[in-house]
Amino acid sequence: MEASISQVRSWLGAGWEMYWGQPPRGVYLLKEEYMADPATVDERCGEGPVVVYVAAVFDTLNLVYGRVKPGVVRCPVATFTRRFPMSRVRQAVKTLVEFAVSVDRLPLFQLNPEVIRFAGLCGEYPLVCEEPHAIIQRLAERAGRRPAVVREEGRGGGGWLINELVKVLTDLMERDPSYVEVVRRVVEDPERLRECYV
Repeated sequence: MEASISQVRSWLGAGWEMYWGQPPRGVYLLKEEYMADPATVDERCGEGPVVVYVAAVFDTLNLVYGRVKPGVVRCPVATFTRRFPMSRVRQAVKTLVEFAVSVDRLPLFQLNPEVIRFAGLCGEYPLVCEEPHAIIQRLAERAGRRPAVVREEGRGGGGWLINELVKVLTDLMERDPSYVEVVRRVVEDPERLRECYV
């Protein structure tokens, strides 16, 4: 967790309470494979990080955002909670998503699609809920319907899909440095990539 407790408190605003300790049991917003193992975090405790969780609490369910898998850690753990009525699940999940994306700068593909579906937010976050090939097909159809002049002007803009692709590639390159060479080759010769798939 990169943000300080004061930054988290400031971003969340009024209505959120903080306590020191583990979050309540619940369903996590982040896919498990993108959450850090508590043992890995323990190794860095001497550097002073604080593990932060943000939990939307309902009567029968808790939705939790955190970058560390649930478990015992030696680092200080701060949990921010707020009670929501079930009728506001959409707003609660959207708050958790926006926190993850804007404060921790996480790419959308790391989010648990079941939580997004449960909250009815697939329309706002299609990259999370839909299969990548469906999104690409829809974008190709849209590009085919736009006039050529608009397509040419729009190439520099990129949009949210390009931003998400950059995040995906960045994540891959951080996990496996061999992807740097793959990206370099694609940038040098984009037509070569097309040949692989056409």
